Amino acid sequence: MRFGFGRAAAMALILAAAGAAAQSSGPFGGFRHDRTLPIEIAADSLEVREGEKIAIFRGGVVAGQGTLRLTADELEVNYGESGGETGQIRRIEARGSVFLANGAETAAGDYAEYDVAAGRIAMSGGVTLTQGGNAVKGATLAIDLNTGQGKVEGGGGRVQSVFTPAPKAPAD
Repeated sequence: MRFGFGRAAAMALILAAAGAAAQSSGPFGGFRHDRTLPIEIAADSLEVREGEKIAIFRGGVVAGQGTLRLTADELEVNYGESGGETGQIRRIEARGSVFLANGAETAAGDYAEYDVAAGRIAMSGGVTLTQGGNAVKGATLAIDLNTGQGKVEGGGGRVQSVFTPAPKAPAD
């Protein structure tokens, strides 16, 4: 995702579940998205640190891009100069009650970091990933938004999952 900081007050990053292997959309597939769509952010306050190239949105942050939605207590946008574009977003950090949703897939945790150039999100802090009736819990989650591939790790503990089988077709 890109946006100039001159436009960052009106735009910012959106951060922006493991399912049964037989599902047609595949695990994490719902987290793919088009990074060229406009981004909207609403928050209780915005602090801009121009010298540090940082914008901090605080209080009930709600961000959206297309069908992808993010909520958090705080969203920090790190921007700079890149390829002649002023205000190119480099990294976004979401802190506190982070919730990411796209359709039937959701991810929740305490912290998320989005590497904009790579199109990758890393979440931590008791992460829970859901897709329909399926759920996976672990310490960390990594999602590639370009491919929809992801990985959940236990962080010294075990990854826990629950998969709901497809309903049985009625007999004729």
